[in-house]
Amino acid sequence: MNAEATRGHGLLLPEGEGRRARWLVSALCATALALAACTGRSDSVSGEDSGQPPAGAPKVRAGVGVADMTADIGYCAGQYCEYATDTLGGLINGDFDPFLTHKLKHASYGVQSRPTARAIVVEGSNGKRIALLKTDNYLAQDMLLRRVGQLLDQGDSGIGYDQILYHVTHDHSSAYASTLAVGLFVFQDVFDARFFEHQARAMASAIESAAASLKPARMGATEIRHRVYKGNVVRTATADDGTPAGYPREYNDHGLVVMRFDDLSNPAQPKPLAVWVNWGEHPESLDPHDLHSADYLGPLERFIDREIGAPLVFSQGDVGSAENSGDPEEMLDDRARVCGRWKGDAEAPERNGCPPGQGVIRDWQHSGYVQTERNARYLADDIRKAWQQIGGPQARVPLSGDFEVDHLTAWVPGPLSHPYPSVSNCRTEPTAGGDIGVPVIGLPDCTRIQIPGADPILGRAGQLYALLKAENIPVPDHYDAPSAGVVEENLRLKLQTFRLGDVLLASCACEAQSDLILNLESRLNRRRGDIYAGFDWACLIPEFKDDPAYAAACAIQESYFDPADPENATAIPGDNFAPEAIARMRAQVHNDARGWDLPQNALAANSEPADITRIWGNFTREEVQDLDAPGYKLAVGIGHAGDYNGYTLSYREYMNRDSYRKALTSYGAHTADYMVTRLVRMAAYMQGGAALSGELLDPLAAVDELRQQIVSTTVGALSGAAYEAWNAGLPNDAGTPEALQQPQSITRFQAAHFQWRGGSTAVDNPRVRVERESAPGVWLPHADQSGEIPVRVEFPDGLPGVLRTYTGMQEWVWSASYEAYTAFPARLGSTAPGHYRFCVEGKSRQSFSTVPYAFCSEPFAVTVWDGIGFANVSAGADAVSFDVADIVYPRSYEGSPFPFVSDNGDPRICDQCTFRPWAQRGWFQRAELLVTRAGGASETLAASCSARGKACRVSVKLGDGDHARLRAVDQDGNTGTHELR
Repeated sequence: MNAEATRGHGLLLPEGEGRRARWLVSALCATALALAACTGRSDSVSGEDSGQPPAGAPKVRAGVGVADMTADIGYCAGQYCEYATDTLGGLINGDFDPFLTHKLKHASYGVQSRPTARAIVVEGSNGKRIALLKTDNYLAQDMLLRRVGQLLDQGDSGIGYDQILYHVTHDHSSAYASTLAVGLFVFQDVFDARFFEHQARAMASAIESAAASLKPARMGATEIRHRVYKGNVVRTATADDGTPAGYPREYNDHGLVVMRFDDLSNPAQPKPLAVWVNWGEHPESLDPHDLHSADYLGPLERFIDREIGAPLVFSQGDVGSAENSGDPEEMLDDRARVCGRWKGDAEAPERNGCPPGQGVIRDWQHSGYVQTERNARYLADDIRKAWQQIGGPQARVPLSGDFEVDHLTAWVPGPLSHPYPSVSNCRTEPTAGGDIGVPVIGLPDCTRIQIPGADPILGRAGQLYALLKAENIPVPDHYDAPSAGVVEENLRLKLQTFRLGDVLLASCACEAQSDLILNLESRLNRRRGDIYAGFDWACLIPEFKDDPAYAAACAIQESYFDPADPENATAIPGDNFAPEAIARMRAQVHNDARGWDLPQNALAANSEPADITRIWGNFTREEVQDLDAPGYKLAVGIGHAGDYNGYTLSYREYMNRDSYRKALTSYGAHTADYMVTRLVRMAAYMQGGAALSGELLDPLAAVDELRQQIVSTTVGALSGAAYEAWNAGLPNDAGTPEALQQPQSITRFQAAHFQWRGGSTAVDNPRVRVERESAPGVWLPHADQSGEIPVRVEFPDGLPGVLRTYTGMQEWVWSASYEAYTAFPARLGSTAPGHYRFCVEGKSRQSFSTVPYAFCSEPFAVTVWDGIGFANVSAGADAVSFDVADIVYPRSYEGSPFPFVSDNGDPRICDQCTFRPWAQRGWFQRAELLVTRAGGASETLAASCSARGKACRVSVKLGDGDHARLRAVDQDGNTGTHELR
């Protein structure tokens, strides 16, 4: 890292220089592309609407790389891990991780879907390079990225630390032990140097792979509206003064942004290269299942990788607000139209007009892998739609192979009014009134302790507080606890802007709320006068919505949240609609925030004045055009990127009540505007505007940068050496890898299991795929670990197992499962009858060396389900009559090696019945009578039935010695038979 690139202040960081890399690992794209080519899917769009070949030679190059980032089995599988309360019991008698990967939290025992690092490296027509890097980490934090930069410095990728826009998916079900911020140990687990180094090497590998595969390329981008896979977790609330607060459930940033990269190695036939997506939604679909998972990114990446034929690189947007399922009672058809309603506690839908095989319940929050996959399908649909749109005239940014790229990073100190990051952020007024707020003890929340009875001292404190506020004495409205080193790694903010031609990516390094993202994008676009200041409940209240002073603001808000849309119907919260209270609420939202961060206002910025005209509202009313820049065709606000500065609420949401997200807003009530205003100025600079000016506290930021450099360099050196030493000193594994239990043939609605001896969890995390025989002896990839094949390990048994491990006597037994089924919704596809096999690749310690192994199982057959039943069967002299029973499929299965699999008995959603999206019911297609005459002749006679298989009748005369058998078939070829005679 050069000296210029490490300055810690409000100055801009220049492009890094060329580096050489140690670890150049082949991208895992090959597997995804092989699956796309071999699964025979009819919905592939890779050859559709690819746009016209470019007129001239492309001046841009791009490459994509994918690296596996699945943590070793044993590391706690994300935020939902339960605390390890029985570690001693496990050591005495039970499963025990001999490598002590997990500490405070419970151990994982397997993998449901594999997290990945994915990178797009772009070299612009100006010769500069940038990297867009994604991982499935819980947080994007700076120290890990600095280690990635250290590794890249040793190579020739042309990418350095300052050239990386690092965004995470914020996965709540993937391991995270990569930070020294101790408060996050509570959410995840304690820092682990082995984990840290493993992650850094995988991330560097993805970038190196992308840089090594640069191809002539073009890029286009667009934004379309998507609303299915989204919901506002804040929901409606009531402010402490009784005014409306929070947000409607269906309010969010519904702009789905897609950047499309095409390979122009053959300009006459462009090919998909990579797909970059920005969308805000928490990956918290799951519960404490103790299985590593990419959450909804697993199926989403599978859909896009296979159908478009290029890797998906995902980034978050307004992730701080988007954290639930929207309206969870809606049932949706395949085109995302509401076709029914099913309440959460009902035995059946109250309304169901959905076509057969459709009607997905729009509910995935904590609803399991199956519902996640069903609902993520809708997001994949619109990503494909946007990708295709980019190839036509509707693209926001048309495809081009000639554009410049640039990048800018500013390490900005906190504002003078709140120069340190904080947590809890308790309101002063309730405390002065006797409802004492205590920071930290309810980490992260402000914990309130009510003092019972009348207390004259506290009563006088409340009166004094009210008097001082009335006299405009700047008494702080909040108090807090410092959180540097607890939540945040740094004592300043990392702000980044990356430009790709007419596209601007801006990162606040925060868990952004919708107001922040929408305000940022409205200030960076090419339209003047459309600044969105944040959600205003008064625009929905009949007696206030037509106020001419706010007519323009309400019109802008309507473009994001239209109250006339039936799906947006929402009750107005609160109980105080007095004009003066609503006027203060609107001032908090709409007043210009300009000036709050001036030195002379450092005290006043923390205290809201009684005069509402003097309130500094949500955001500064400054657009990029005010800074002598034209603006961008497509501006994109990025959440959870670069570093972590907590949730970030707008001023109104910060001021009106205590809340969880406010407790994690890092730099006071004006944090959102502080970030956005500086990002706007950075973006203007990239279009010829003035450079971002310095801050008075830049010297403090410079000291903090020096501290972070020393820490990250030291940790990087130690983790690298420790990682090598750890791996070199691992004990042998008992026995050579081989199959132990072969899979058995199955019907649909069963699972095949394969068991083998492999390596220990310290060296082995086997890659498993299922192949299908397409012709005799010809095996093609069919399924992978994107959620299609769960894998687990058997840990050693207590202390004896630990001793066996370190003496080379422990046998490590692994298992994989593959479910066969008829899918719901039907468009997700069903398991075709045929022959399949498991194939495994892993590593084992033999003779104190880590050696690879690979083998396949014996083939197993999958056949259709044969459980359709019959009722009221009657054979007369000249006809057979019968009813086909309602077709109800099995809900789950026995004998799974995964304790996850269990039936909760819920008719609406079974979150643990299966790993895959099994249908619960089929629909009748046909029935027939199979007759074998006494003389040996055979005939098949079709039955006439009602639409649901009732009142069936076959005209036939059966003689002595004739054999007859009824057969029914459903829409997916599943059958049932009944011996008549």
